[in-house]
Parts: sequence; C-alpha cells; structure tokens
Amino acid sequence: MRRSVIALDRLAALVAGLILLAAGAAAVAWRQDWIPDAPDRIRSPWITTATSADWWPWATGFGGLLLVVLGLSWLARHLPRRGNGRLRLTGSDTSGRLTADVNAALTAAGDLLADTPGIRSADGRVLLDRGQLVAELHPVLEPGADLDEVRAAAEQTGRDLLRLVGRDDLSCRVKLRVARQDKTPAVPRVQ
Repeated sequence: MRRSVIALDRLAALVAGLILLAAGAAAVAWRQDWIPDAPDRIRSPWITTATSADWWPWATGFGGLLLVVLGLSWLARHLPRRGNGRLRLTGSDTSGRLTADVNAALTAAGDLLADTPGIRSADGRVLLDRGQLVAELHPVLEPGADLDEVRAAAEQTGRDLLRLVGRDDLSCRVKLRVARQDKTPAVPRVQ
C-alpha cells in the first residue's frame, strides 16, 4: 500500500475517532445535565420540511451514489498492486521493447542464496519504495547461521541480481528473517 493511502487512512481514523469521542461526551454531558441551558428535547422543524420537499429524493440518491463511488475508490486504493514481473530494460526504443522477467531472476537469486549454509530458504519481490525501484530478497536463516557467511552471500547475490537484470535504477535490499527452530541435522556428541 502506498504511504499516501496509509496517511489518509490514519487521518480519517483520527478525525472519525475525535468526532465520535466528542459526540459521546456531549451525549453523556447532556444526559447528566452538565450542560447549562441545554434543552430537554432537540427540535428541528427544517428536517421535516426538507424530507417532504420535491428535491429530497434526488439529493439523497445523489448522496448515496457519491458515497458508493467514494467507498469503491477507497477499496480500490487498498488492493495490492500486482505487477506482471516484467521490467523494461535500457535499449528499448520504437523498434522494439526489451524486458526482463524479474520474478524468474528473483527465484534464481533466492535459490542461489538458499544454497548458502545456514540459509533455509529465500524468496523475493520487486517493489516501488518512495519512487525507487527495489529488488527485495527475504532469506530465512537457521538460528545458528554464520552471519558473516550470510552477509557475504547476500552481497554477492545482490550484485549478481543487479548485473543480471541490467537496470541502473534498481537497488537491492536483503531482509533477513530467523527461523524459530533450527532444522540443521544434529551432530552426534559421541561417536
């Protein structure tokens, strides 16, 4: 999800929460007679005249349609973005387009990284992070993995991936995850 959508969600939740808190506090204060000069009943004759007007059904229909459109656009902004896994390469022009299947490259990089002792598995994805194209690798480490060896393998795999894809604007990021239990075979203590 994009940061602007997250920020808008948080702002909307904050505003809605403040409005609900204020309305609840006002209702309690009104019920307990903590508000001086508060009427016993709320009278609003304009509501009854508005609901009987000729324009009322059109206005409520338009308002409902507007809310449906806003709700659908809000849902559409929260859908995960699925790319086809192809990146356009330099050298593309009007005579043809050069593309690379990044998913295949990430799968190969993950398999290569998983061959390193101490790494159980690895996968990856390409994402757009703050306007920067990033290839993210996610290796799962055994709890007893040698971190220097993992670091060296991750750096080499990242360099190989960037060279393979051939895009200057692509960065590589490795996010390490540690498995809960070690699955490496136990070494017998007595032989």
